[in-house]
Amino acid sequence: MDGDQPPPARPRDPYEHRQEAERLLSRRADLAGVHALLAIAGELAQIRRQLGKR
Repeated sequence: MDGDQPPPARPRDPYEHRQEAERLLSRRADLAGVHALLAIAGELAQIRRQLGKR
């Protein structure tokens, strides 16, 4: 019975996943910014095409 028992469970750290969550939220915000910039670029390209037809 010496080696049969698993190691004692370590206490749960309430902030254990905080850094990962903050990193994912930051990445989500970055992706939202990229999406917004792509939408603006698309709008500008459409305006340029319309102005070129005149």
